[in-house]
Amino acid sequence: MKRRIYWVAALLLSSCVLLGQDLSWLNDSATVRFARQLVLFPQEKIHVQTDKPGYLSGERIWFRAHVVNALDNRPSFLSRYVYVELVNPFNELVKRVKIRPDSAGVFAGHLDLEEELPEGDYTLRAYTWYGRNRGEEGFYRKTVRVMDPYSLQMEVVTDFTLKENLFEVLFHFVDRESGEAIVPEKVTVCLAGTEPKTLRPDKEGAFETSFRKSGLKESRSMLLGVVREGRKYNRYYTVPSAADDIEITFFPEGGYLVPGHTCQVAFKAVGPSGLGEEVRGVICDSKGEEVTSFRSAMMGMGTFGLFVLPGETYHAVCETEGGTIKRVDLPLPEPRSRVIAMRQVRGQAIVSLLEGTESGGGPVSLLLHNKGVVLYHEPWGPGRESLSFPSSLLPSGVSSILLLDENLNILSERMFFNLNEVDFARVTLRDTLPSYKRRELVSLRLQLENSGDTTSYSNMAISVVDANAVPTDSVSSLLSTLLLASELKGYVESPARYLSEGKLETAALDALMMTQGWRRYDIPRVLKGEADTPAILPEQYQEISGRAIAMLLSKMEGGTVSLIARLDSLLSMETTTADKEGRFLFRVEYPEGTEIIVQSMTSKDRRNNILELDSVAYPDLAHAALVTRGGLERAGRAGASVSRDNIDAYLRQANEEYFRKYGVRTVMLEEVTVTASTVKPSKESIWYSPLTASSLMTAEDINKRNFSNIRSLLYTLPGIVVRNGETVTTTRSDRPVLIVIDDIPMPEYDVMDMNVEDIDNIFVIKDQTSIFGSFSGTSGALVITTKSGFVQKAKSHNICRFTPLGYQQPAEFYSPRYDTPELQSSPEPDYRTTIYWKPDVHFSTEGEALVEFYTADTPGNYRIVGEGVTGSGKIITFNREITIERSVR
Repeated sequence: MKRRIYWVAALLLSSCVLLGQDLSWLNDSATVRFARQLVLFPQEKIHVQTDKPGYLSGERIWFRAHVVNALDNRPSFLSRYVYVELVNPFNELVKRVKIRPDSAGVFAGHLDLEEELPEGDYTLRAYTWYGRNRGEEGFYRKTVRVMDPYSLQMEVVTDFTLKENLFEVLFHFVDRESGEAIVPEKVTVCLAGTEPKTLRPDKEGAFETSFRKSGLKESRSMLLGVVREGRKYNRYYTVPSAADDIEITFFPEGGYLVPGHTCQVAFKAVGPSGLGEEVRGVICDSKGEEVTSFRSAMMGMGTFGLFVLPGETYHAVCETEGGTIKRVDLPLPEPRSRVIAMRQVRGQAIVSLLEGTESGGGPVSLLLHNKGVVLYHEPWGPGRESLSFPSSLLPSGVSSILLLDENLNILSERMFFNLNEVDFARVTLRDTLPSYKRRELVSLRLQLENSGDTTSYSNMAISVVDANAVPTDSVSSLLSTLLLASELKGYVESPARYLSEGKLETAALDALMMTQGWRRYDIPRVLKGEADTPAILPEQYQEISGRAIAMLLSKMEGGTVSLIARLDSLLSMETTTADKEGRFLFRVEYPEGTEIIVQSMTSKDRRNNILELDSVAYPDLAHAALVTRGGLERAGRAGASVSRDNIDAYLRQANEEYFRKYGVRTVMLEEVTVTASTVKPSKESIWYSPLTASSLMTAEDINKRNFSNIRSLLYTLPGIVVRNGETVTTTRSDRPVLIVIDDIPMPEYDVMDMNVEDIDNIFVIKDQTSIFGSFSGTSGALVITTKSGFVQKAKSHNICRFTPLGYQQPAEFYSPRYDTPELQSSPEPDYRTTIYWKPDVHFSTEGEALVEFYTADTPGNYRIVGEGVTGSGKIITFNREITIERSVR
């Protein structure tokens, strides 16, 4: 805690020195309260970088999760795990993985897409357990396109029509090679939460369906299913909104229209999905006379200036792109208001105070903060017209200017965005060739400028893709996430477009600042001295916890709870003791796919208790999926411009590479049930070892010898003695054996109750040397594996067997080498779309890094994208293109 306080104090000190303030902030209650909030509730930011923005079904998504401290963008080590999910348009979980950092703090992983995954826009969602303190605001989300190569053969033409509250949809199917209409054998359609409905073709071969508008409450998506010539093709569609179903809101700068002043007004037009819609219009006074006009600049947002006359009211006449006319009243002018106006001119942020005719004066102060760090707080003196802040001294990102009264109540707020070169670590490329040949080694020698700022945690992830096939990701970037989207309330559509290649879309950014608020802390509460604290602590290990409830006169306090973990041939065992409430906790860490067996015993080593494991409550998936504009061709003003030709180029090249690696795609036919007798191999127990166990008796052996019951089987089992007709021991001891059923120790189980027909295999361990755990009063073990799972059948209340979500084990991107003449001249084609992916490019203390890969067979341009942060929090962005010639080296 002390280190965190010193760190925040150092930030405040450096900020005040930069802006020319003295150290009076030490006695400033507002500044101290901000600093206290930062200390009590440090926060994280997450950005997920993928190797490319779109994928073929069946491909692998490679990703790197950048986790940084929200205050200064330094790498954050608060959380041990990052969760990354893929969610379909119906808000259903497709896949979830859990990533832990490597030794250098890099969170890298992958998501494998199933071959039969429907085509459409999926959402990649990432979070830490600690980030859940802020709900969905603390999550990262971005859209990932999944494509099916069958769309190269068949085109689906859709026509949506809305009649009152009823959507009518018409489907036509066209063979893309011949251009002729086709009629698939089967067509189905469904909405989220409904069963698929089979459609019948009309005389022209078209398929029609309809559904009520109310059916889109869970999701604005529809799933089309097609079967043609035995091949299944599924695709999600975004259901469009009605042309007039648009909400338009106006936001006066600083919160109010001030009579007698020219006020800046921002506006935002959104559809039912929350996405921006283009709009234009005029502003009229109370007499209906036109005063000014406006037009949206980007994502349905824009600004205009308005001179506000005392006693006058205003309204807007808006026209949507669909031609719908709407009248919207502007907020009423407030003569008692006092608001902040701000302009960014020639490297200066100029702040002025607008006061209404009835404002009444009174002392006010101006507070400027960036991410909660107070940069300036001084009284606004009488007669002062404006105040200037040099942009070169302001940090990058979203800053907020507050006008406060003497009781620290907020009278007005104005946010603005700044980009400062000192917050970036520039990367230069040395010794590159003007072009490269096919299958040639590319050596990229990277140099970080200001290498004296480099630490062991300075690294980046780098992706190299075929630019001729893979479109640019214009939706999300590390820069736009850390500096923009993560700082604002609500969803920011395509944040990377505001910061395209480091250039600011100034007008669009200003509109965004005026229409969406800052998100990190509740500032009015902070100013009153009421700091927020996290309810969920950072996750540092995997927890398996629960409660064992004693039955009858038994006691759980001091009872033993054991945990056995198995992954393939690897085993581990942990034990702990239950408290007086019967609760227990294991702090462990296992990879994904690890099977866990938990067993609880009372203080007298008895089974008469009920074991209840705590469930893991993952974040709700309702509204997890991002709404997109839909359609494979994202032409247009608000989304990434991806033409049909670009998509086809990617599909052809990616499908050829997929065929080269995995062969012909599985033809996804309707499900068929095949009935036949099969011979199942015996199940292998984790307790079995040929060095310590007797030979295995299988179900086939048992059937051949025709045992009528378990007792007759035990009499003939090598290494076992049945004493007095009841007690089962080994030949080496008079003590009873430990009974193990389906790998679970069951010391009190009466094995004579078992049906011999349920046994898959059985063997004996003659001594204690290879038995997991300590079981007093026993010697050796009788290990039985059942055919259908005895634990569930016998309802052993003190045993639970499950496979929790473990951490994903690292995988390395395969990049072929052409370092011999034979490999260079190999006839096997190389059509990679992702040429190279490395999530952990580390810079030396001199700021140097080397990246090497071999080119593929497709000529053209390769796009190289690198993103990361230095140990001191400077943002690394690297974008280059290299040219590949047709000839071979």
